[in-house]
Amino acid sequence: MTRKVLIMTQNFYPVIGSAGNRMKNIFQLLNDKNIETHVLTTEPAYPNKNLYKDDQFWDDDNIAKDEKKIVRVPIKNNHFSNHILSRLFFYVEIMWRFLLKLWKLRKEKYDYIYVSTPPIFIVFAAFVGAFFMKAKVVLEVRDLWPDSLIGVKTFDYPIIIKCFRVLEKRMYNKSDYIVINSLGFEEHILSKLKNKAKKIIYLPNGPRKQEIVCEKERQSQFRVVYTGNLGLAQDVDHLKKMASLFHIHDIRFDVLGYGMKTKEFKEHVENNDLSNVYMHNPTTRKKSLQLIKQSNLSIAFLNDNQVFETVLPGKVIDYMTCQTPIIAGIKGTAAKIIETNKAGFVFDQDNISEMIKKVLELRENPNQLQHLAENCTRTIRENFLWEENIEKLTEIIDR
Repeated sequence: MTRKVLIMTQNFYPVIGSAGNRMKNIFQLLNDKNIETHVLTTEPAYPNKNLYKDDQFWDDDNIAKDEKKIVRVPIKNNHFSNHILSRLFFYVEIMWRFLLKLWKLRKEKYDYIYVSTPPIFIVFAAFVGAFFMKAKVVLEVRDLWPDSLIGVKTFDYPIIIKCFRVLEKRMYNKSDYIVINSLGFEEHILSKLKNKAKKIIYLPNGPRKQEIVCEKERQSQFRVVYTGNLGLAQDVDHLKKMASLFHIHDIRFDVLGYGMKTKEFKEHVENNDLSNVYMHNPTTRKKSLQLIKQSNLSIAFLNDNQVFETVLPGKVIDYMTCQTPIIAGIKGTAAKIIETNKAGFVFDQDNISEMIKKVLELRENPNQLQHLAENCTRTIRENFLWEENIEKLTEIIDR
């Protein structure tokens, strides 16, 4: 008998970033495995709704064929503010609209609801839907919440945080299965579970086979790249310092960034006349990977907060996919993967001078750089291919 799955997620194709691409891959691969999979999501709006009026973002013909399986609900409050109360109202609106849609779908015979967090409010809408549909809930955790909320230092209301922790614990315990995209989350989640034997599945972000770069293009100029969010979790001040030093050392620095701190970074580039820094507008995944492929090295930063030690940023996987070794100011899970697989070098995030020194050293040592690039490809093939890792999810669904 064919299994039927409903994916509930805030971010889905064509939304840029790791979350949207992740949900797209799960949707496509489950359908390829003859598991009938539908999606309940919002209309694309991140980082802004107008971005998706450009046809270039709707570049996957296979998704277009399956559009009948995708329900997109409109959200009135689609302004991405850094004010925490505005964000909470935004998440509550999504939860409410998802609940209304789930009520209309209540007669559908879904076997599983696959729901992605953050935000956690969507999860509780999924529990309501699962009750009416008599479905099991697979909870995907892409971020430890509310710890990440505390980590970006925008919310400091102990009573509300305590309430959020109660909701977090209930969320883990009420779900039937839990999926994580970073092994760093496992210990924290286990500490909240009453049933320590509950199945936790590690399903990391990764590329499809056709996205893996096997051979780099030779460039006339040495290039370093940063792609992804420039927000509260990323250390934009350190990135600004690196941009200035790259300019001094005549190194081209490509930045494809979006998020709350993008304007601040652009102003730094303009005010200091950093002509070697090239800013790129948000674009499709294909074009983003092409930019990374054209680069010799990549940069990754996260704020120095303990909660971010558990995170495995999607950009780290994208860099390795494109054979582009990483210079990182991060700790914990991501640092361990980079160091263990010899895919780059990890530093204390304040040690900008040593990072620059290593970049200059690698610029003069193409053989070492090539060895690191080969390690990137080996790591991806052995651990991060979607076509192989999806079997961990299909196994529990087919059960």
